[in-house]
This record gives sequence, structure tokens and C-alpha cells, in this order.
Amino acid sequence: MKYLRTIMMKEAPRYEEWLTTIANTRLIYNTMEELETMLDNRSIHGNGIKRSFSTPQKLRAAFRDLKVEVELYTDGQLRLDSVMSHYRKAWKFYHEKLQRRTTYEEIAQELILYCYPPNRSDNIPPKRETLYRHIIEHNLHIPFILLMLLKAIPGYESKDGDVIDMPRLFERVMSFFEKLAVTHFFHHLFPSITQAREEPHKTRIMLLFHVSQILHIHESYAANENMYDMTDYLKQNRVGLNIEGYWNECEGKLLYTHFWQIEPTADDGTYFMTHWHKDADNRLTGIRYTLFLVKHINGSLIAYILHPEAIAHRMQGQSYGDSDQVWYQTEMPDHSDTVVLPLQRMLSSHVWPQSLSLTKCTDKAVTDIYDRWLSKDCEIIKPYEHLEYEFRTALYAITPTHLYILSENEDEFFKVPKSSFEGFDQIRISDDVGIMLMNGHTYLAFDEFMLYISTRQSELEKYNIERVRCIE
Repeated sequence: MKYLRTIMMKEAPRYEEWLTTIANTRLIYNTMEELETMLDNRSIHGNGIKRSFSTPQKLRAAFRDLKVEVELYTDGQLRLDSVMSHYRKAWKFYHEKLQRRTTYEEIAQELILYCYPPNRSDNIPPKRETLYRHIIEHNLHIPFILLMLLKAIPGYESKDGDVIDMPRLFERVMSFFEKLAVTHFFHHLFPSITQAREEPHKTRIMLLFHVSQILHIHESYAANENMYDMTDYLKQNRVGLNIEGYWNECEGKLLYTHFWQIEPTADDGTYFMTHWHKDADNRLTGIRYTLFLVKHINGSLIAYILHPEAIAHRMQGQSYGDSDQVWYQTEMPDHSDTVVLPLQRMLSSHVWPQSLSLTKCTDKAVTDIYDRWLSKDCEIIKPYEHLEYEFRTALYAITPTHLYILSENEDEFFKVPKSSFEGFDQIRISDDVGIMLMNGHTYLAFDEFMLYISTRQSELEKYNIERVRCIE
């Protein structure tokens, strides 16, 4: 008994510190009243932890009750003693190294890109790279640091009081991750983001749990072979609609001089979508976007639109910017012959409109005028024509060690080693692997990996790709 009392006496200061932090930061409950109700002690707000739990046994019992509660909420994923240790270390680092910085969201994004390869940026300033490397080498808790950067979790010694609007904090953090997912094509994060938004118990500990889950999913998909699974999943959820034709934003009538022309591609659920605008000098300017229709996890329809510059940026190893892409959402149409698409933008943007209320033009008088504008009445201007592309699937054979892609020359193949790029061993004969033509240049396209390799000899040599006449 004496030994046990000695152990409890030694542990008491730690439990007192942890319980004090939990109470002052509202880590598990949003209000002091909720915490007091759970611990059946109404004196914490007035007397503090030490006086409310006057013996080592009571301190330990209170902490263990909270520990069980957290494990129930997080399905055993968070252990409260580990959480508190991580919290203390993360706060010490943040307070000393990051608190005075002003570009919090930029640092949060850089931290994720640095800590989860292969998306590591080469443009991080050396001083910040040193900080991120320190986080990795000292195993500091990245979810805590991110939430401190995003002002969603206070300092370890904070006494800010009750949380007034936790749903708003949840949404701010999820909007950050959603923007990150869209900018860097991390589609695998969307289900976890949706799950976090639907969390019924929105508290700081549950926000920490969901951010930890999001980063765990991201880490799982960071490798190229996992990217294949993610893009393959999206491909399986594409939605094919009968939307070929002219559309406009004036209920199908000829009220404005701008309209959309949608054309199908070889892939179901993928379309070319050209926006045309006629000016007073009879010049018709068109930009051809790529449109992907995908079923969202909640059953709605997602319209993902790519600007023609997006693929060029991808080839150059650049991340997508605001003007490169946009995500719209609408209810899933009842049938494939829908004539209205009331699209609402999912994320903030300085470039794309908040809504696109598209109506299919079924009046022959309207479509005839659009036909005349395109065929003879107007001067056609296409500022991004050099970035328009054609793609054909050309994967001919798969052997244990190589992929064989039909080249642009007769009786010739590109012999691609599976070892030349992580994940190539997962490729199937039905995948979107083939030849892409853009601006007079030819590329080997591996859509599942968003990888495009120029067929110039110098580029082929980087991947040990050969031109051959037979399959070995």
C-alpha cells in the first residue's frame, strides 16, 4: 500500500497539470459547465483543479474518467495521456518558433507538403525548411501544430474560457483542407473532410481526432501506388450524362452573346466544354475546358472543370492555381437527358463565378444562330488552342516487367519498365494509358498517376523507356 501511495503522490502533479490544461483550454468539452457535469464536480470553475480534487486518488480518477470518454468518442484512436504529452511539446515548439509569424495558412500548407512526400516543394525558404525538418526529427505532433497555426486550438497554458462557436472553427479547418485537396489534387481527402463536417460532437478533441484521421489518410495515399487507387476510384464514380450540345446562362434563350458548347470524349463522364463569347466586332473567342462529372460521396453531382493551362502546369511540376480548376456541385439529375445544371461553386475563388445556371438550348432558332457564328459569321479566336489536346488509349500489352504502348509510328512500341515509376506495377490493360498530342508534341500519358512524359529522346532516357519493334 505504501508503494502505491508513493506512486500516486509522484503522479499527482502530472494529473493536476493535465486536468488544469483540459479545463482551461476546453479541450474535451466546449464549456466549463459540461466538464463539471461529466466529472460531477461543480467547483472547478471557482476552486480550480487542485482544490476540487484534493487527493492524488481523486486526480487520477478524474483523469481516467476523461480518458475513457475520449477513447469512446474516438473509437480508441486517441489516448488522452499521449494527447497531453504531445500537446505540451507541440505548444512549446509553436510558441518559440512559429507564434510570431503572420502567414499561418501558408506555413500550414507548406508543413503538410514537406512532411508528406512525394509532394515536397523545392521552393521552401531554408529557415522554414529547418523548422519543418526539426518537427519530423523530433516527432512533434503535426495535427496539434496545424491546429495552432489555424487558430483552432489555444496554447497549452491558455485560459480563454468557453468555446463560443465550435462549428465555425470546424468549418474553417475543413475549408483549409478542402482548398488543399483541390489545389494539389488530393481527392482522397474528401470523404474524411465530409465525415468531419458531419461530426455531431464538435469539440477541440474531436477536431484533433478528425485532422489526425485526414493526415493519416493522406499519408497512406502519398505514395504513387496509392495515387493509382485514388484516381481509379474517381474514374469508377464518373457519371455519364447526355449533355452534348449548346448551353447558356439565360434559360436557353438568345439573350446574351456568350454560351457553352459541350462535346463528349472517348471516356464516359468526361467532356470538352468550350466557353464562347461574341464581341461587337464579330469576334468569337473560345476557351476549351475539360469537364469531369463525378458522383460525390453524399450522392450529389460534382462538376470538376479544368482550364487548358492546368495540364501544362502539371507537366511542369507546378501545383494548380485558382484559375486552373474549379469544383461545382448540384443535385444528381433524375435522368441522363437533363436540360438544366444549376451548379454552385464549392470553394472560394477570385476567378470563377459563384454559380453557373446552365440550361440546354433546345430551340432550333437559337442553335442555328450559334452554328452560324461558329461556321461562317464570326472570326474565331482561341487563345489557348496550343494547349488543346487529343488523347487516345494505346496500352497494347503488359508483361511481368514492362508496359508496351503503341507509338505514333507503325509497328513500333514504347517499352516502359514497370520499375521506372512507383506504382506502374498496378496498371491494368483497361487503364487510361496512351498517347497525348498537344501543340505538335507527343506525350506518353498515364492519367491514373497524372504523369505525362515527353517522347523526346532525352525525356524517355530519364525513365529508361525504349522504342522497340516487338514485345519481349
